[in-house]
Amino acid sequence: MPLRTPLAPALLLLWVAAALTGCGGYADTSQAFRASLTHGAPEEALLAVNEALGVPSAEMLPAEKQTETPLLLLERATILQALQQYKLSARDFQLADKDLIVLDLTSDTAGEIAKYMFSDDATVYKAPPHEKLLINTLNLLNYLAMGDAQGAKVEARRIVISQKYLEGVTDEKRLSTMALASYLAGFAFEVAGEPEAAMRHYGDAKDAGGVATLERAVKTLAARSGASDPRLKVWTEGVSADSVDRDAADVLVVVQTGMAPFKQSKRLPIGAALVAASDPGPGARLSRQEQRRAQAFAAKGVLKWINYPALRRARLPEGPISVAVDGQAVESGNGLFVSQAVLAEFQRHEGSLIAGAITRMITRAVAGELSGAAANKGSNNGLAGLLVGLAVEGAMAAADTPDTRSWVTLPERIQVARARVAPGQRTITVRHLGRDHTATLDLQPGGWAVVNFSGWR
Repeated sequence: MPLRTPLAPALLLLWVAAALTGCGGYADTSQAFRASLTHGAPEEALLAVNEALGVPSAEMLPAEKQTETPLLLLERATILQALQQYKLSARDFQLADKDLIVLDLTSDTAGEIAKYMFSDDATVYKAPPHEKLLINTLNLLNYLAMGDAQGAKVEARRIVISQKYLEGVTDEKRLSTMALASYLAGFAFEVAGEPEAAMRHYGDAKDAGGVATLERAVKTLAARSGASDPRLKVWTEGVSADSVDRDAADVLVVVQTGMAPFKQSKRLPIGAALVAASDPGPGARLSRQEQRRAQAFAAKGVLKWINYPALRRARLPEGPISVAVDGQAVESGNGLFVSQAVLAEFQRHEGSLIAGAITRMITRAVAGELSGAAANKGSNNGLAGLLVGLAVEGAMAAADTPDTRSWVTLPERIQVARARVAPGQRTITVRHLGRDHTATLDLQPGGWAVVNFSGWR
């Protein structure tokens, strides 16, 4: 029998909102594989992310794409890279990259409505700039680790496209993200036998702030090939071809440690929230009218706090990283502090995130008042109206899940080491936090190899 009471509209809204409760958002979805990777158990992390994707193994793809599928594929690609399953990792990176490009161009009108009525994570996921660039950077690393110079060149060209997306942005933190990408792109073209293109990418890396081993790489390439770039003249002047052993092999070691910050739901008092959402800054801010409405509801005691996606740092032990070939230390240092890029990007948009959370709370408060008024009018019972209003507002508040989506399996930092060594069998040793991790290479005269260590954080 259909509801025929004046409370029916309010009760229906209450039922809809209650049906949306019980979901902790992406922070809950990702907790299992994020924790496993944090504890140095990538195999367990892979099982957890496959479960989130709804597939029994890494070889399989979801039958249907959901809102979070591209992001979960990024997570799985990162975990597969840590497990040295580079071919599958490359496939997942490419699929995620393709879908994220499409999602960035989606108008998502219905999602925008849901964003204000219920939750930000009702919209499609749009990767921030540093994530877009790191997709191609880490996938380029996959191809280099597989010894596929041609595949690496393809990703290098995609990096150039991603960099054009960031053109005009001079922020230091964004530039640092591009430095590692350009450096790896330069290495890809160098080992593919295109020294002039390699030198241009090395010039881009220098412009973006540089990375460890870049100066020596530029000098060696100039001596071997005569390639040059005006931006690198200070390093290449006077370089002699006699200084290079052409039979030596080139070894690049990439070490990924720690875990980048991730988003978690956080309550913020309305007073502090209004200040953060009203101050001038990039992105959307509360209008004067929205500020007055929020203050009015706060004065009534209806609006006391907001729920928004704050950034949380994964606090893991830190320590120096050393790299050696056959027991001999090689030059190494910072490639990219991923955490700095994540934090800088979040700080640009934090005010907008808080403004969106306040807007949703206002929407719920209005819904509660309207429902209470309707119930009061229909039943001539002020208590009934109050209860219904509180119930509707409470149910919608419970249904609000801030958008905690982000690429949570990214490392905190990426370190690079590079050396030219004699051909033959060589042992690479990485020491971090008192533990040694090794890999064995069989190098050909004039050959090259790239080794990635990211299975422990």
